[in-house]
Amino acid sequence: MLRFIRNLFKNNAATRASRPESTAKPAVDYSSRSRKSRVSDAYFETMFRMQKAVSSQDFEEAARLVRENLQYIPDWVRETRHDYGSFDISSVPALQQGGTILALVGDDEGIEQMREVVSSTPELEQWVKGVEQHQLDRRLFEVILKLVTDRPNCLQTEVKGFIGVEDGRKVANLISYLDKAGKITRVKSGRTYRILPPDSPEIPKPVPKRIVRSHRIDRRPAKLHEIDVSALDYVPLPRAPGRWDDVHTGRKQATDLETADQFEVRDADWRIETVDKIPLAQRPDTAFRQMHPTDSGLIMIDDLGKADGLGQIEAAALRYDRTGKLAAKKALKHGVYRLGVHPFGRGLIAMSRDCVVHVYDDHLEPTLETPLTAAPEILALRKRFEIPDDQLKNHVRCIALSRDASRYLFTAVDEAWCVDMSGRCLWGTKLPVKDGWARVATPSSEFGTSTDVDRALNLLGLSLPITPENLKRRYRELAKRWHPDLNPDDPGANEKMKELTVAAGILTGIEASALPHYTGATFIREMGAWILDVDGVGITMSVSMEVDEFHATDWIYAAGFAAASGAVYLAGYSGRIVLIDEKGGGVRGYDVGSVPHKIVDTGDYLYLLTNTRLYVLHDDELHAVVDTIDRGDLFIAADCLRTS
Repeated sequence: MLRFIRNLFKNNAATRASRPESTAKPAVDYSSRSRKSRVSDAYFETMFRMQKAVSSQDFEEAARLVRENLQYIPDWVRETRHDYGSFDISSVPALQQGGTILALVGDDEGIEQMREVVSSTPELEQWVKGVEQHQLDRRLFEVILKLVTDRPNCLQTEVKGFIGVEDGRKVANLISYLDKAGKITRVKSGRTYRILPPDSPEIPKPVPKRIVRSHRIDRRPAKLHEIDVSALDYVPLPRAPGRWDDVHTGRKQATDLETADQFEVRDADWRIETVDKIPLAQRPDTAFRQMHPTDSGLIMIDDLGKADGLGQIEAAALRYDRTGKLAAKKALKHGVYRLGVHPFGRGLIAMSRDCVVHVYDDHLEPTLETPLTAAPEILALRKRFEIPDDQLKNHVRCIALSRDASRYLFTAVDEAWCVDMSGRCLWGTKLPVKDGWARVATPSSEFGTSTDVDRALNLLGLSLPITPENLKRRYRELAKRWHPDLNPDDPGANEKMKELTVAAGILTGIEASALPHYTGATFIREMGAWILDVDGVGITMSVSMEVDEFHATDWIYAAGFAAASGAVYLAGYSGRIVLIDEKGGGVRGYDVGSVPHKIVDTGDYLYLLTNTRLYVLHDDELHAVVDTIDRGDLFIAADCLRTS
């Protein structure tokens, strides 16, 4: 990259030397760069559209976009290699999931197009075997479909034996795609599925969707406070690595972590006398694979709906009391997509894939059901970031229940909201953007008089006063109506689109290309700066990255209530952790450099667990740091800490 920049300025310097009378500043021709940018823009745009089509299970449209994306890949590879000196990108969605989609819809020409792309581009050599696998998947899809026709009601676990494929996970993945595409139907049968043709009369009728009404009494979101981290007390902590990597850290996995015994005692003056196996009849159902110690015992969750003796279910929960006796076991009327259990509380909170929150007491009886889709805070956030229905669950990262079950918490993107059981929002807070990003405007190159503004309003069919939302919506409507690609038979489409672009720039003050994703600002971060010497002339060169607000936000990935109060800990993806008081105000900040996936406050101690490290603090003093190389887990109950 630097060599390219030096050559660029050197060529300009040579031009100046040949014309000594010129005193103009050096100019750079960006025409070729603009062309390349259009290739990259087209590549990423079609990639995102492809992924969206897959998410909405429109596989025919997804396959069309895979083929379109393939056309841009060779030029995108060359551009990347030219700009950065090499092409070492390890993920190309069109060559991975895209190939499976082509196989699913039976697009042999698309797979052949993919073969030509990877075979003609040396940097894509690693994907040659992947194309061969997609061709194999194409055949396996047909074999599975024939099997289901010949053997309706066969079990999913039997399929790999029938078709002669040893990789059961691979077969299950292909069956899942066929099910999503509507080419087969899976019916729950114990811990597996019966597989039927989509028109089979044996397919049970779908259960009517339950209507859950919101308990919220707020019509509008509470005031959202952005935390000023610089104003908080700060507890410095050693940084946690994102992951242990022998190449970058020079560390090897400790041999003392390997043992033939199931249990070990370390740093203690006692020893294990015997290890007794639990009789088969007393062993817990392995379908309950999630364990959560609580004040009243142990809650276990079957999040896949495989528990024995409960019929056709989406999920189940059970609780053992502190003596080990089964106290409650219930099938849940919903799946479990997110879960929150307070280690010193009672009951649990869960969120299903449709973003409905369910709260249960200690007897696993429901005490609250409310859809987050109706929460005014979520409605505002969806409007702000234009989040589609099928992706909302991915943006709601955390739910938590207070120790006394009087309030609950949910987070979405970089916001956290605390609500009491009566439906009143207690507070809302927002983490600041990630360090290094500065908020900037996105100016348009278009200027206009008041007459030009009036003309632009007339073109869009709007009148003052106007809002950004109205502008965005109307721009999209007209762009779809006038875009040349959508109107190949309209010779005036190009001119209409140009006029629309100019009008949008005049009315918004931002570039029209940014308008569909505009949220009020963009953010910029300087990636590096260099001082170059070109024929004795010192030139300062900086490289910056500009993104929209959505990508600069510090997403909240972990949250939990304190042990003895309604205070809350929030952890952003950056590794920044903030303690919030009961009124939503910031109290204290921590930073471990890597996002924790579990935060537990016992009142005496605070435990922060990342993928690679456990921190133990007491009165804001660091008492222990434990490396967990293979992502440990943390269980706390009855003043006992266990890690695994």
